[in-house]
Amino acid sequence: MQKFIDRRGRVWIVDIDNTTLRRVKALTDVRLLDAIDGDLVTRLSSDPLLLGDVLFAICKPQADQQDVDDEAFAEGLAGDSIDEACKALVDALVAYFPESRRRLLRKAADKQKMIETRGLAAIEKRLDDPNLVDRIVEDLERKLEVPTSSDSSSDSPASSESTQDH
Repeated sequence: MQKFIDRRGRVWIVDIDNTTLRRVKALTDVRLLDAIDGDLVTRLSSDPLLLGDVLFAICKPQADQQDVDDEAFAEGLAGDSIDEACKALVDALVAYFPESRRRLLRKAADKQKMIETRGLAAIEKRLDDPNLVDRIVEDLERKLEVPTSSDSSSDSPASSESTQDH
């Protein structure tokens, strides 16, 4: 069983079995079994609202015992607790499947994490570029440049021809 602690300090157990799969499908229309061969892990890790809905459905029996509704549950998901909750969900999904599929899902989840980590590093590197702001401002100035009157006269071909006396 996996667990995470939300930002309110509540501990949530993330355990997946067939009953949980049915409840998640009924409450969110998400098929957790799609994680094995679809993009569900990516969607969950990139969409904190979807993640929260799925986690609430998984944790609903616990939430009911604690008188925590979906809104109060969602308020507990912010900051680092989102990453912790996502990891708990992915680990619980991996643990649900038989060994043959578990290996595949673990590999897929590891690759997704690697892509996310490297992507964030690339973005951070780009943002740390000391010339980034200058390049963006220069590009913006070029796009906003208003043509001067001398620019427009040179662009109109043979404007003097049409005014000549014949």
